Amino acid sequence: MKTKVLFVPRCLFLGIVVVTVSFLISWKLVRLQVLETEDTGQIAAEEMIERETIPAQRGIIMDRHEEILTNNIQSAAIKANRYHLRELNVVVDGLAYNQATHDPEWDTLKDDAKRRKLYLKYRSKLLDNAVRDLSPEEKAELSQAAKAKTPEEMRKLSYDPAVLEQYYAAHDQLVAEILYPFLAHIEVEDEENSGSKRGMTREDIIERIAQTRTVQYNREAAAKGEPTRGFRNDIILARGVNLDTAEKLKLALKQAHVRGIMVESDLRRSYVMPEMLCHVLGYVDHENKGRSGVEAYFQSYLAGVDGMREYRHNPRGQVLASEDDRYMAPKHGLNLRLTIDMRIQTILEQELDKGLNHFRAARGCMIAVDPHTGDILAMVSRPAFDLNTKELITHQGKFKRGSVKDANGNVITGDFNFACQTRYEPGSTFKVIAVSAVVNEGLMGIGSYVSCDPFSVGGGSKAINDGPRNYGSLTVGDVLKKSSNPGAARIAMRAKWPLYKKYVEAYGLNKPTTIGLPSGGACLLADGSNIVNFSRIAYGYSVSVSPLHMAMVYATIANKGVRMAPRLIDKIIAADGSIYDECKPQELGRVISEKTARDLMMALESVTGKNKISGNGTAMRAAIPGYRIGGKTGTAKKVKPRGGYYENLYTVSFAGIIPADDPKVVIMTVIDEPHPTDCNPGGGTVAAPIFRSAAERIINVLNIPPSDPEAYREYLEKKSTEEPQQLTKHT
Repeated sequence: MKTKVLFVPRCLFLGIVVVTVSFLISWKLVRLQVLETEDTGQIAAEEMIERETIPAQRGIIMDRHEEILTNNIQSAAIKANRYHLRELNVVVDGLAYNQATHDPEWDTLKDDAKRRKLYLKYRSKLLDNAVRDLSPEEKAELSQAAKAKTPEEMRKLSYDPAVLEQYYAAHDQLVAEILYPFLAHIEVEDEENSGSKRGMTREDIIERIAQTRTVQYNREAAAKGEPTRGFRNDIILARGVNLDTAEKLKLALKQAHVRGIMVESDLRRSYVMPEMLCHVLGYVDHENKGRSGVEAYFQSYLAGVDGMREYRHNPRGQVLASEDDRYMAPKHGLNLRLTIDMRIQTILEQELDKGLNHFRAARGCMIAVDPHTGDILAMVSRPAFDLNTKELITHQGKFKRGSVKDANGNVITGDFNFACQTRYEPGSTFKVIAVSAVVNEGLMGIGSYVSCDPFSVGGGSKAINDGPRNYGSLTVGDVLKKSSNPGAARIAMRAKWPLYKKYVEAYGLNKPTTIGLPSGGACLLADGSNIVNFSRIAYGYSVSVSPLHMAMVYATIANKGVRMAPRLIDKIIAADGSIYDECKPQELGRVISEKTARDLMMALESVTGKNKISGNGTAMRAAIPGYRIGGKTGTAKKVKPRGGYYENLYTVSFAGIIPADDPKVVIMTVIDEPHPTDCNPGGGTVAAPIFRSAAERIINVLNIPPSDPEAYREYLEKKSTEEPQQLTKHT
């Protein structure tokens, strides 16, 4: 009986223990599955999903002969995800493995299972050290006080903040130690020495991950009750890492059980001829997005769409095979075939540099156009920049970016495209507008005479004259040949302002050039209803245009009076070689009749010629014996910022046509602020000889036959004997 009585209390006690334990387990399950299901579910999902970006190939850019101008260099980008690097499980994994491998017992353990057991022991120890024992009520109260909303914020309330900060700092140091040997060669800005660069340090890596400046700012802002800044979760640590280094880094991270650092495929844009065609091609930024030139304008065509690979892993970082894994192949960008001919581009680049250097000029440009299609065959501006290094390029050489300043102390970067973006007073090259109007409308013939005597308009204004010369009467054609200002003004006044303005618009000067490059905008004209303004506009003052505008005016004349849109893109081609867009030449309408165009071409050819009866033209230095070269010179004083003109600063130009009897190329040459030592600065003395040097090479490249082969042969023989003598004399 006594034994039975003792047995009952024992059974009762055991039953109470079992019920209590079961209740506690059930309560925990209810909390996990019901009360905290959103928290744990999202955390689990975030820990299991890993996404990798597969970059699309950026479309290549080529010239009209399909010479490749751009490359995509395969490399790797090293990125850090701050969200993961502040996730306790990720941090503890790395720290625990690091502690285990530095434990003396580690080397004595040859069995992987025993080593794993040691690693898990350190992991549990770190987690237990960080946990705060809080009741549901305390956790709710703490959550309300901290205003925690996200699962991450809720979860962090379970851990001691001070301990977490210690773990984060230790893990950042661990990550820096692993990354440093692979990233030490990456250049970063040296804050102590402005403008210079140095190799990346461990401290740089920690700063980028921890964002200590933002942390410090937020502490100060919180103390003042001011808004705080957010942290960047996706952090780019380095780009352009070679693939071999990237693979070694991947292995090092895996062996160290460090997560949160991604090694992704990366494509870096490179330029085959980085010192040429920079303003046309433009460049991309570190995210491979176009920032200037066709790289920017055609970004949506070139960029493509990145692909994606998504896979899952367990909390230990092991990849799990799953039917839910997703893969989306990248869609590569479209390729661009430009109208640029790199043979002509090379010639213009070289000859412009030589000319700017010889005439000690500040800036300049040359543009070559096919008049029949509007194709831009070449476009070069100075200053320029190296597409790969961004160094400044001038006619004097290359300079470190930011090291050269103008007279006003402004840094010269070379980004400004002088050919398209500048506005300048063209001077006498603008006189063809007045001649076009009167001849095409039948108001005057190309052989009609006009007085070129000085005269004043508007009462009391300065007389319009040709300097010390007085040509008396000249034909309309000879007004272009001699470049007479009074003659041009009288011709324009014969047309009257409304008709003159109509031709300005017909040549497209009232609108920006639609070429897919940054533009200086439409031509700016003073109010031509004012007779003084109108008379000045007639000979190229009180008007501002871009060099490209003027190039297209002369291309229209060379194309028998039909205006073509400037064309820079020849074709847009898909990655598989199929044609996405033909980008055919666009005819914008007839500006002048074919007869008027012939009359103008005859007058423009006389500008480069000699004549015993009517005298020499203003651009004899543009002439090439054996070829019929047409063109027009322009010389204009530079405008002061507050009005008026400088006495000794000019912008000079020459619009040349090769050859005049069957135009193949129109070349616009504009030189800003030349300082020649052997002549007065003018379109005929500065721009014309630069044009001729380029034209002599272009006629050979394009196989343009001479109109007088014997004269051309004699010219070459004479030139071949003179050049060695000049070289000897110079030496």
